[in-house]
Amino acid sequence: MFRSSTSPDITILGAGPIGLEAALYALHCGYSVRVVDQAEPGHHLDQWGFVRLFSPFSMNHTPLGSKLLTSLGHRLPPDRAYLTGREHREAYVLPLAEWLSRRVEWLMGRRVVAVSREGLLKGEALGRPERAEAPFRILLEDETGREQVVHSPVVIDATGSYSNPNWLGDGGIPAPGERALRNRIHYHLVDIAGQEKKRFLGKTTLVVGNGYSAATSIVALSRLMEKEPRTRAVWLTRTTGQVPILPIENDPLEERARITRQANQCVQQPGVRWIPGGMVHALQASRGGRKFLVEIATTKGMETVEVDQILAQVGYSPDHRIYRELQVHECFASLGPMKLAAALLSDGSTDCLTQSSAGPETLKNPEPNFFILGMKSYGRNSHFLLRVGFEQIRDLFQLLTGEAQLNLYQEPVPTHFAPVQTIGKSCS
Repeated sequence: MFRSSTSPDITILGAGPIGLEAALYALHCGYSVRVVDQAEPGHHLDQWGFVRLFSPFSMNHTPLGSKLLTSLGHRLPPDRAYLTGREHREAYVLPLAEWLSRRVEWLMGRRVVAVSREGLLKGEALGRPERAEAPFRILLEDETGREQVVHSPVVIDATGSYSNPNWLGDGGIPAPGERALRNRIHYHLVDIAGQEKKRFLGKTTLVVGNGYSAATSIVALSRLMEKEPRTRAVWLTRTTGQVPILPIENDPLEERARITRQANQCVQQPGVRWIPGGMVHALQASRGGRKFLVEIATTKGMETVEVDQILAQVGYSPDHRIYRELQVHECFASLGPMKLAAALLSDGSTDCLTQSSAGPETLKNPEPNFFILGMKSYGRNSHFLLRVGFEQIRDLFQLLTGEAQLNLYQEPVPTHFAPVQTIGKSCS
């Protein structure tokens, strides 16, 4: 094991879109920064890179980032362009990461094992100044298993939730047989109509979920049915409405409206069977392990279906194991930070496009100077947009600098800002 020789002002966990934008904002504010990620920058974007974003490019970048990349000679996509995840990563995220990698402490290929306070346990120094004065102790592990301890006065957790999928079974716990078969079940989006089509062509696939990921998969499977009529899909949703995906009236996001319309139309195809109000009760391997026998609880009783593939597109949860030794108050329903979760609940909005940052105060945890941003801050709530994450970054640095009107995203974009240094002061 080895230790870092320096301790930057801020350590950012996660080199996705929010983590990188937070690093850029911090540099403009004059802070020294460390960025840590278990893989490469924007790797979650790459995992579902074949999918087109619902929101246009104008909503997925910041004035700071676009001004920087334009000044370096990068030609950015038009603001009205709807990019795939991979296109967005290549056009914007990777060039931003390349610039940042030369100006911050750049630790890629390091998994965050745990974060604690140096010399303090979880239940010690409750609400006392010494808690904020103790540096964070961060245990990292590289791909070879080599461990490293780094320290930081401020930690931003922007690791997302895509790598922590929910279980398939009824009630959100593993269905009997699911754990044994977990490595054969797809919990993330799969390029069904592209690189992975041989797995699905002419086969029967069970799709579980009533969100846009499931809708995307059903549409892709329907395209395979046009090439190979023996291709089949069983779509299992917990919802029991007239259609699997409830359309948003006058939806301003044309890509979201398109996938909703197409998915709902798919259930009229002979090759697609929709089972509303259903839940996975149990599953097991069949026919020498090549297929699945899935027991489903439906509104009409129990039934068993035999399928070749299972797409468990039932959402994601924040991995809170890394901060289990910190004083983080989590919502009992969403697992997101309590103040933000309460604000989202009181807002009552079901459309991500209508949401905005809930303000600096909602970013505070009982743990001083530990902040959760981005998708992870929403817990199990899926109504997150990158635009909201950028607003969170703005709000966070208003807390850290003590400058309530600080907004580096306003025009004209500043080239540098000299902050009132408050690192080490409690922002709980």
